[in-house]
Amino acid sequence: MHRLLEILRGCLLLFTCGLPALAQDYHAIQVLDSETGRGVPLVKIQANGQDYFTDSNGLLAFGTQGELDQNVDFSLSSYGYTSSVWPLLTTIGTTSQVTIQREQFAERLYRVTGKGIYQDTVLLGQIAPIQKPLINANVKGQDSVQSVIYKGQLHWFWGDTLYDVGFGNFRTSGATSQIPGQGGLDPAVGVDLSYYVDAAGSSKQMMPLSQPGPVWIDGLFTVHDNSGREVMLTHYSRRDPKNALGAQVEHGLARFNDSQELFQRHQVYPLSAPIVASGHSFEHTLGGQEYIYFAESYPNIRVKKNWNDVNDPAQWEAFTPLIEGSLYDPADPPLELDFQGKPVYGWKKNTQPMNTDMMEQLAQNGFIQRDESPFRLKDFVTGDDVRLHRASVYWNEYRENWIMIGNQAFGDSFLGEVWFAEAPTPEGPWENAVKVVTHHDGAENYTLYNPKQHPYFSEEGGRYIYFEGTYANTFSGNPIATPLYDYNQVMYRLDLSLIPSLSMAAIPGDFGHNGFVDSSDLAIWKKGYGDNESSIADADGDADTDGEDFLTWQRNFTGSASLSAARVPEPGGVLLVISNLMMLSLKRRPERVERVPA
Repeated sequence: MHRLLEILRGCLLLFTCGLPALAQDYHAIQVLDSETGRGVPLVKIQANGQDYFTDSNGLLAFGTQGELDQNVDFSLSSYGYTSSVWPLLTTIGTTSQVTIQREQFAERLYRVTGKGIYQDTVLLGQIAPIQKPLINANVKGQDSVQSVIYKGQLHWFWGDTLYDVGFGNFRTSGATSQIPGQGGLDPAVGVDLSYYVDAAGSSKQMMPLSQPGPVWIDGLFTVHDNSGREVMLTHYSRRDPKNALGAQVEHGLARFNDSQELFQRHQVYPLSAPIVASGHSFEHTLGGQEYIYFAESYPNIRVKKNWNDVNDPAQWEAFTPLIEGSLYDPADPPLELDFQGKPVYGWKKNTQPMNTDMMEQLAQNGFIQRDESPFRLKDFVTGDDVRLHRASVYWNEYRENWIMIGNQAFGDSFLGEVWFAEAPTPEGPWENAVKVVTHHDGAENYTLYNPKQHPYFSEEGGRYIYFEGTYANTFSGNPIATPLYDYNQVMYRLDLSLIPSLSMAAIPGDFGHNGFVDSSDLAIWKKGYGDNESSIADADGDADTDGEDFLTWQRNFTGSASLSAARVPEPGGVLLVISNLMMLSLKRRPERVERVPA
């Protein structure tokens, strides 16, 4: 399915087929990707001053009166693809196929949500791959997806939803679909969504609180309770009805009620709670311990995957250079520093996670050096810094790395540039990135924000990955919204064989995950020594932090980019202090457990 209609390669770039008429009122124009041969959605086709857009099959039902059965020049353009002009004879009942060359790495596949996903396909009398190709649950537009497999089905949730008839639903919408290979569609074709609906058949409120204000969710995940029952939980945020983007008035954990098919309050957090589920979740097993990680941009929150820890906010951890138990203060950040004044990154409880803006601010103000942070994305080609807005991270077998799909803030378009990056551990170092999607077109820039990977759609061992994002002009500066597509989810596929290797190998002893084995890692080892439940400095993966892990650090000590004359502690100095501790490590040790990405 990856190279649908590949036999078109080498054929004429344009041919007009004398096919039997599918719809007598139209001339069909189909725009094909010149490499893959499949239809390209969201191609703007201009003719005689009018703008048209292809549907999710790359089809346009052209039926403008006075321009049928004529020779017409059509101008084609699309974000990430080359522009071209095609002279076509618009004979009624026939099809013209034209090709467009993709310049970006990722291939645009289809629109997932909204009205008229396959509008032109239906007008032309062709069969659409999804059951409701024109309108589904009265949904006109949907913002920012969360998804997870729960009880054998894919569950999808969105933030604000615009109705085709009526105003909309601003308290989270939801749907299910079957998993590919288990009754679900081939993800290259589409996603067949079954919405949770109200009595009127519209996408219903999934968290209908009695208090005012929109309700958004993020950090969706599953865990088993103490009876062994699978539970779906999420962070919820009730917003100020007068300022939804800026003010949170309530938040906590919400639990999905299977019988009522909606979320209900599970725990209400103080507004000042330092660590909460956010972004998108993924799972990882480290030192025999299962964790749930969360990445709003970089992965910086985790909790042990068990019911008791999930329900105890004091057990949640943030990956941060702040002193444990502290909150971020931009004027005087409470950084944990080693004896050389270097920040010590680590997993710390009751400590504020550092988001992208905070990390960039620390670097700009000289409190840290950006090139020593584990979160330091830059353009692999130009070396320019890439400032993340939001991202989605998962393990990928094909790359044998943790991979990230993230959109950039303040890029060539404000939020419409999407990047691929990879790292040997969830914590990093996240360094090199390659742009895979663009929405840069001068005054016609667009956005594709809050991207989400779908690892359950991956094919050929992870060579092909799928992701989507919210296509909207809201923050783009472009006042013209694309008909039908605007404020909806658009799916992409990326062939990872096309991307060069971007990640360094993990370095044993690099406990701070910044790509260097230096004095800050020694500070992390000292902090974690003797903790058999912590993986903070477990270099050998045996589920404890001991003297052997120190020796691993010492053997691999290199210093950092900023150290001109790094000094490794002499064995006689440090080992004298820890000699008794080393003896403890010779006692019977637990069986080694390999680090296994979940």
